Amino acid sequence: MSILSILSLVFLPCILAFTPLRPQVFSRMEVRQSTIKADGIAEKAIQESNTSVEKKSESFTKKKVLDEPAIWEYNFGLQDSKLPLPHGIVKDVTSPEKFAITEEQIQTLERDGVVHIKGVFDEEWVEYLRKATAHQVDQPHFWAFAGTASKLYDYIQRNVWQTNRSFASFYYHSAMGHVLAQCGRTDEIRISTDLLMVNPNKGFKWHQDNQNGPITWEEGLRFWITMDETPEEYGAPVYLKGSHFNNAVDEQAVFVDIEAEGLEEYRNEQLEFRTMPGDMLIWHPRTIHKVDGPSDGIWTSYRRVLGGTVAKGGSTYHDKRGSGGVLSDLGRHNLQDGDKLQSSYFPIVYPEFNKREANERDNGQVGRSPADIITKIGGLVSKASSERFGSFFQVLGSRN
Repeated sequence: MSILSILSLVFLPCILAFTPLRPQVFSRMEVRQSTIKADGIAEKAIQESNTSVEKKSESFTKKKVLDEPAIWEYNFGLQDSKLPLPHGIVKDVTSPEKFAITEEQIQTLERDGVVHIKGVFDEEWVEYLRKATAHQVDQPHFWAFAGTASKLYDYIQRNVWQTNRSFASFYYHSAMGHVLAQCGRTDEIRISTDLLMVNPNKGFKWHQDNQNGPITWEEGLRFWITMDETPEEYGAPVYLKGSHFNNAVDEQAVFVDIEAEGLEEYRNEQLEFRTMPGDMLIWHPRTIHKVDGPSDGIWTSYRRVLGGTVAKGGSTYHDKRGSGGVLSDLGRHNLQDGDKLQSSYFPIVYPEFNKREANERDNGQVGRSPADIITKIGGLVSKASSERFGSFFQVLGSRN
């Protein structure tokens, strides 16, 4: 008999004896969150009673909050955690919520290339997103495999709304679309591409975003929705004020050398944002920015963010095959270069979601096929495209 079997026989009666009649099921992420809080309380008590640094280091070993999923843990197809929506919202019935911002905030975005809007989502929405994220991390999707296995993040998944209904419902019913419509001075907002990101292990050096889906710089807005308090030591995004006006950086580049000629007027005006749960960061896709990760790549707390790019009203489809930008447009839609960006692959979320588009997503008609992916990324094999795409890998790093 194995040691595990023996331990099971010894402790199972004890476990059963204390099992409540209606047990509450927690995800691994939620359990780990409780452990982090308990560890923090214990560590504080020890620090107060033991001033010795040696004793502290012996008592606590720094440990990542999330482990990389095993290959057999990945899932395929559509997922739905069936979370109840906040505020009594009825799924696919209730109109999207609204959140008014000021003209000053809109002008800040236009002038500085970034704006921090605090408290857009209340505690109920934040908890909803945390639970949706916990479920997703606990049931990792195959489309997260490449990013997560590369160890860029503890977990990262593009176009999570396509496979996870909880995030689609958030876009359909929350005030996100209204906020972004005001920022873009537009009457329509569509999701171009999105990302669920948990803990950027290596950080990202100075860069501009070119994974914005099939739209141009001016047609899009980047967004972050934060679920956690940003640590004081690292993890806060830093932007070069007004750098979206620069003419020095090639539009295909990702990595940016801020010491390069043409960036003199921007490099010394840096805006750092220590975001809190429920905040939004919104920026122009060309605004140069960075995020520093922990120096050792180990996050001992969570930095969960739902982010991406939205398209303003009137946007058109731009076929980006042959450039790194194609990686954020791998769907099997039939849009052609120059077509109006109107498709269930790029769902409208403001002024209201479209029920036909939502139904096509729910029926599995919105997705990615291996054949389409191979066709679209085939253009990257050219030398010029490879060099442009290779700029992405220069972005990776913990600091600077």
